[in-house]
Amino acid sequence: MVAQPSPPALPRGRRDARGERRRAELLDAAIDLIGAQGIDGVTHRAVAAAAGVPAASTSYYFRSKDELIHEALRTLAEREIERLRERRAALGDAVADLDETTEALAAWIEEQLTPAGRVAMLAQYQLQLEAARRPEAREILQAWKDGTDDLSETAMRSLGASDVRTSGILLVCAIDGLRLRLLASGHAPLEGDELRGVLRALLVGLTAGRPKRV
Repeated sequence: MVAQPSPPALPRGRRDARGERRRAELLDAAIDLIGAQGIDGVTHRAVAAAAGVPAASTSYYFRSKDELIHEALRTLAEREIERLRERRAALGDAVADLDETTEALAAWIEEQLTPAGRVAMLAQYQLQLEAARRPEAREILQAWKDGTDDLSETAMRSLGASDVRTSGILLVCAIDGLRLRLLASGHAPLEGDELRGVLRALLVGLTAGRPKRV
């Protein structure tokens, strides 16, 4: 007899509007803690304290630290996927313009260099690395990757890249590397015209092999 998989555990805690708000507050606090202190900084007590709620609140909504981290990853991924969609919609037809695309990328990176943006970006990388160790997180990471690939490939297609898939992958990898460089200590942050020059050179390089229009 083949064993049937166990049904997924139902979320804990109140499921009304007040309960959902409290759950969201705890997840926000967990994401901030991960960005500021890393995964090891997450405990039920620390998350409750950061959210400014009673110490028992976290265990009321989340069975374990693993569940809390998993839900924080899911929340962060859903937010990033929605932001990617919003950016694509906001660009509209302007994504086909090299200067407009350069400016959009620069503004997005600069937004992440603010104090709050740096914490969120650090949390994102911490959670992605943690998720790589968790088979149950593959679906979340796949959706995140698909959203990123869709935006990068759309930009490369609009800019006339001859190999949309390859140039899209390279764009994502280059932006990730640039963001990590800006996060790392000892590196002066790229700003203003210098940042835009680097991004423009990247986009020009990725579309250099595009066929000539006749």
